[in-house]
Amino acid sequence: MSISDYIEAHSELEHPYLHALWRATHLHLNYPRMASGHVQGQVLRMLVQMMWPRLVLEIGTYTGYSALAMASALEPGAMLHTFEINDEQEVFTRPWIEGSPWADRVTLHIGDALSWLTSHPASFNDIDLVFIDADKRHYPDYYRTVLPRVRPGGYILADNTLWDGHVADDTYIPTAGKQAQLQGIRDFNDLVAADTAVEKVILPLRDGLTIIRKK
Repeated sequence: MSISDYIEAHSELEHPYLHALWRATHLHLNYPRMASGHVQGQVLRMLVQMMWPRLVLEIGTYTGYSALAMASALEPGAMLHTFEINDEQEVFTRPWIEGSPWADRVTLHIGDALSWLTSHPASFNDIDLVFIDADKRHYPDYYRTVLPRVRPGGYILADNTLWDGHVADDTYIPTAGKQAQLQGIRDFNDLVAADTAVEKVILPLRDGLTIIRKK
């Protein structure tokens, strides 16, 4: 048994609806690895249970797995807004979100979250929790945009911040299409590390999960 299989076997069982979504993602989409999956989904759910957020913002929906995992732990009256820039993804994702047991807690927005937030300065203030899992090239921009909107004591989570370990490997030469993404992650990690307005830690969970708390 691999260590990843061992971890799954000794973690809380995956909700049947999320498991069905995970299977459908692997059957019908080209990049199923982008979905959070069982263990990371459970971590997100438990973090929400610890934080008791009332307003959650997610940048990067993909199939909706992470959004639904977090929504499953929201208290009545709390709301999660999730942004997906790829309008072609809506055909797959919207039915899964709207058909879920937590549909009343999730609002799916199709469009560029960065542009939307910039053009709507009065929206989504005093956010309790932000989950960033979108275009890695824009991670620093996402961070600078959402941090002022997060309430003191609120949290930002960022996925893929280890980039398969390549963030720490100066000898690694990515393909042309991946260079900008890797640089975006490195710039984001450096930006957060130097920001004295927040506390932060990178967890070696899956492809790296950074937890950031606004002081």
